[in-house]
Amino acid sequence: MRVLHLNTHASGGSYEYAALLTTALAQHGIESHVLCKNSQSAETGRLLLDRIVRRSYVSLSTEPWHGTRRLLSPPASEDLRGVDVVHLHTVADWFDVPRWLNMLPREIGVVISLHDMWHVTGGCFLYRGCDRYANETHPCNPCPILRWPANRFLAKAPHSRKLQAYRNCGARMVANSHWLAEIAARSPIAKACGSVRVIPAGIDTAVFKPQDKNLCRKNLELPADAFVIVTGGASLTDANKNVPWLFGQLSRLPDLRDVIVLAFGEGTVPVPEGLNVRFTGGIYERHDLARLFAAANVFVSASLMETYGLTLVEAMACGTPVVAFRVGGIPEAAPEGKASILCAPQDGAALIKAITRLRNSAQLREKLGEAGRETVRVRNQLNSFSDLFQEVYRECVSSRENAPRKQSALIR
Repeated sequence: MRVLHLNTHASGGSYEYAALLTTALAQHGIESHVLCKNSQSAETGRLLLDRIVRRSYVSLSTEPWHGTRRLLSPPASEDLRGVDVVHLHTVADWFDVPRWLNMLPREIGVVISLHDMWHVTGGCFLYRGCDRYANETHPCNPCPILRWPANRFLAKAPHSRKLQAYRNCGARMVANSHWLAEIAARSPIAKACGSVRVIPAGIDTAVFKPQDKNLCRKNLELPADAFVIVTGGASLTDANKNVPWLFGQLSRLPDLRDVIVLAFGEGTVPVPEGLNVRFTGGIYERHDLARLFAAANVFVSASLMETYGLTLVEAMACGTPVVAFRVGGIPEAAPEGKASILCAPQDGAALIKAITRLRNSAQLREKLGEAGRETVRVRNQLNSFSDLFQEVYRECVSSRENAPRKQSALIR
């Protein structure tokens, strides 16, 4: 069996998810690889026009939103030769997905991993309580995050295009968390695909594991007696990651003299006076990120929404306790009281209280760290991750073997 994974960028949580799955599948004799937008060449003119389309989407929306009309080239015909299953990850910022799926040969199965809400909505990524995507008769119309008059038509059309294309190709949908599966399943798009299966993300526990804290700190040039807080993600300037707010709250911690904040990710944000923040930049090597987590006393996330929270799980695997908001799939990823202390969103007082409790109690840090590591060991092993996806792929291949074949321009 051969699987082609598609992800817009060669970085971020969805890429790490796809890359790890590819590694795990290889151990079972399944050939697969990840193809990204930046691994393909594109004409300068097409890139320029697509950038104009993207900027128009941004100018018309108040939150991250992407339509389906994109101008960049999809995977080439040679990329599809011998492929049994295409596995879509985060592809909103790449090519015209519905059009491409409508041209895909019927014998190729389609699996979609839901890393956000884009695949089941008219174009938005984050769930903020709006259920218009679930409306059977007028889905995503009007769209609350698009400006008038675009809110009356711009989201409805992509929703309709996805519904037709995903239904016709018999796509199977998979979510990391039960929370995401439940809200995604309300969409007519997900219903047309049958259901949304839940497969917890796998991580590399051979890399993300407890290490000698003092040695990690020495390698990172950190004082052995400092209270180290780690935070971050793919981009520190992502509004959903809420990093400026977090820094403002951390500056209120008592006695900041021995507090060091390590922030990983692309970009920088303003730092309040008195708070010692060290920006590491983007970290792309798993071993480097694991060393960062192992050196920390606590991993803190102020994300306003996470469908799961892969960085939280990686920190837990290193034996590092987590403080985060009680939103989305986070309570599943980092069980409260077992691996984490969770707070209500934007509750600065509760956040400071949680961090202070951990700062003052090595015993509590050890208890939560050990519980988190055990949770990951049982739930997020790569072998169970790949085993469950093998079942999904086999179902895809089996169902497509008897489907009417069509000659496609994609592989002609």
